[in-house]
Parts: sequence; C-alpha cells; structure tokens
Amino acid sequence: MITKDIFRLGVTIQTILLVIGLCAGCSRYSAEITGCAMVPRPPVISPDYSGTVIPPNIAPLNFTVREQAVEYRVKISSTFGRPIDVSSSSPGISIPPGPWRKLLSANKGQPLCFRVQGKSADGSWCQFGTITNTIAHETIDSYVVYRLIPPMHHSWHKIEIHQRCLEDFSEKLVVDNRTFTRGCVNCHTFRQNSPESMSFQVRSRWFGLPMILLKDGKIRRVDTRAGQGVYPSAYHSWHPGGNLIAFSRNKPSPFEHTGPDVPDVWDADSDLALYFMDENRVEVPPAISTPDWRETWPSWSEDGKYLYYCRSPQLPADEFDKVRYDLMRISYDRSSNAWGQPERLVSGEQVGLSTAQPRESPDGRWLLFSMFKYGSFPIYQSSSDLYVMDLRTRQYRRLEINSETCDSWHGWSRNSRWIIFASKRGNGLLARIYFSCVDDAGCFHKPVLLPQRDPEFYDSCVLTYNVPELVTGPIAQTAARFGAAITESREAPRAAGTKR
Repeated sequence: MITKDIFRLGVTIQTILLVIGLCAGCSRYSAEITGCAMVPRPPVISPDYSGTVIPPNIAPLNFTVREQAVEYRVKISSTFGRPIDVSSSSPGISIPPGPWRKLLSANKGQPLCFRVQGKSADGSWCQFGTITNTIAHETIDSYVVYRLIPPMHHSWHKIEIHQRCLEDFSEKLVVDNRTFTRGCVNCHTFRQNSPESMSFQVRSRWFGLPMILLKDGKIRRVDTRAGQGVYPSAYHSWHPGGNLIAFSRNKPSPFEHTGPDVPDVWDADSDLALYFMDENRVEVPPAISTPDWRETWPSWSEDGKYLYYCRSPQLPADEFDKVRYDLMRISYDRSSNAWGQPERLVSGEQVGLSTAQPRESPDGRWLLFSMFKYGSFPIYQSSSDLYVMDLRTRQYRRLEINSETCDSWHGWSRNSRWIIFASKRGNGLLARIYFSCVDDAGCFHKPVLLPQRDPEFYDSCVLTYNVPELVTGPIAQTAARFGAAITESREAPRAAGTKR
C-alpha cells in the first residue's frame, strides 16, 4: 500500500534513496575531518546565498565569508558529480566556473551544499554548519539588460545601458549617453524577451526626444511627439504581434519634499498612444487617452488581447501625496484596431496605495505589479512593494520577498519561472538586481543577488542598477551604432487623434 501511494504521487524509490544518500554524504564529510571544532550555525556570508533556489545556468555565486580567520576552505557539493574544493587566504571565495557549471547541470532539482571551514591564527580549524540551496529544474533567460547610473536624481552626467550574460560574468555596453552629449536614455523594452526587438527613449538638448527602435537588425529613431503636443514617449510595451508599440507620454519633473523619501518625481500629465511601425504612424486612441485621467505604464498581455495600464484622476501638484493610480486593463482587437471598455482591477483609492508597472507572466497566469503610498514613480519610494495577482481568481497579495525599502521594476523570464527586479535592500540608496524562482503555486522563493566575478564587488560599487530586463540572448548591435542612430535626423511619423 505504501509503495502504491508513493508511485501514485510520482515519487520514485530511487529519488528517495538519492536524498538519503546526500544526507549521509554530508555526515561522512564531517566525520572525516579530524581536530576541527564544529560551530553549531552556518557562517555569515555576503551576498547571502543561503536557503534559496538558484537557476541551473547561473554564473558562480562568489561570496565573502564574514567570519574571522586567516585561511578558508569551502567544499561545494550535491547529489551527483565531484565536489568543488576552494582554498583561500582571504575571505573572498571565487568558485571555478567550469566545475560549477558541471555540478549544477548534473544536479537539477537537487540540494547544493556549501561547507565552510576557517583557520584561526593559532592554527586550529573550525567548521560551520552547512549552507543549503536548491538547484532549480528550470533555467533563467541567459541575459539581463540594465541601466547603470550614479545615485543622483538631478544629473544625467553618466548613464549607461549594459547587457550581462547570467551564465558567466561577461558584460557589454549597449548605449552610453556620452556618445550624444550626455543626454538621458531610459526604459529599454523588448518584445517577448527577444534581444532582436528593442526600444528605448532618449532625452537630449541637442538631438531631441526620439524613441530608438531595433527591429530586424536595423536601428532607427522615431519622433513620437509629432503632432501630439510636447511630451516624448516614456514607458514602452511591444505588442506580441511585433509591429505595434503602446507607449506613455508623460510630463515628469523632479522635485524634493520633506519626509522619508526626499527626492521625488511629479507627473503633471500623461496619456497613452500607439506607434504602428509598418505605417510609421502614431495614434492616440480616446479609450486610453481621456482628459480627466492620467494614463501611464502600458503593458500588453501575452496574447495581445488586453492592454494593462495605470491611471489616476487629474490633481494639482500641491496634492502630490494624494495621487493614487488604479490598476486597469482594456480589451483590444488588433485586426480591427478596436477597443473595449476600461476595467479596473485594483482601486488605488480603496486600498490607499498607488499602482505601477503591471507585467503579465508569459504563461498568462500571473500579473506582477508595484504598490506604494502615492504617485507614479516607485523607484524613489521606500514604501514600494511587489504584488502578484492570480489572473484566474483576480485575488492578489503582497509578495513575501519584499524588503523594508524600495522593491520595484520587475520583469519575467520567458518560461514564467523567474522574476527579476531592482531592490534597495542593501543600504536604502543603491538599487541592486535580484531574481526569484516562482513555482506552480505562485510561491516566490528567497531572492538571489546578481552574482559578480569579484566576491567583494558590491562593497565598493557606488552605481545604482535599474530597469533590469531579462532577454534570451545578446543584443547584436554595438554602442556606436546606437549612438549614430540617436544623432541622425529622421522623418517624423504621421499622427492621428489626441486629447490635447
């Protein structure tokens, strides 16, 4: 009877024996060490790579041991394959990438154990409790694209967009604002995680306010303001069909006020518009551009039948702390270019919070979004948290992976098993990139900080990471080609309809 129950649950006796064998292996390793005092707790390491789930294709999780010693030994092991032994005279532990890849590849779904030993100045050794993580079955998209900026909100002195391979530590510059006299580049966006279809916004005193498009190997600039007032595009979302971008046109301005979050951004007005690539045409549909509302943060559903967005009523600037955006969606028929009626998913007024950046998972099951005290700019709000809605039930909740400070700007891997987001959970000032595994039940596992080649990298890095977007491969274009496209002049698109 027991055996039948086990097989009914899909669990094989072989799997059970493998887990038992792993535990026995851990004990045998400890017993083989002679003259080594046992410390009844795991070591403190930084970053805190413990008790979490990691992708099987992630680069080595190099770390620093925050325990006093003159020499360190680390053994990394799992169920199958040869363990990795690392010795270091410094607390920084660099894991050899070749053996790391082999170990992770051979142990999908298995535990990953870190056993740390430290040697004292008197020559005695101690061994700490085992750190255990789990290697996921599902991979994460192989690249992440992000913006690197100094932690200053009034300066565009140095802004760069980089791409980083998550399977190793290779990094490449995508766009550098010094190629066009230090203007602003922001909000890079991709079509379904593909590096072949990309857009981002430029703000330059000398070269205008174009949207830059990469499609079919070609880069071009588009003036989305043509015939539509003075506001450039800001937040973009590619329709899954590939030839249509929904974008917001915002009128933001930085300001400061008293309180825990001194820097802030006021969005005086915003609406949504569409850019039809094949026709080189901008359209402002009345359904998503109404005079009584500020509409922003557009995001297409995976099937392209809905556009998610956020909206708030028009309020004066002196009531900035009363502005709360609703989470909305509206149906759309691409074949007839027809819109349905706006549908409110979350009322900002009822919950007393503002919403931003809805992002549907590629499998259509979950909707990830931010909520915070007020306004539309979560990256300056320490109250910003990530929420998830089950689109089958419309029930939503605050994620268990949030921190005490700002968590925002999130995205999905193509297989819907990983999210990536920016968090200031280190010191409240500098945003770092984290990723989290998502299981079938919607459980988001302990976030993992983006690993670096130098174990002590984050101790000295004074740049902030934002707008992390997962992509399935590298962007083939060079920074020089993007820079040339920004400084070129192009014909403006035709325009139709506006609320102004």
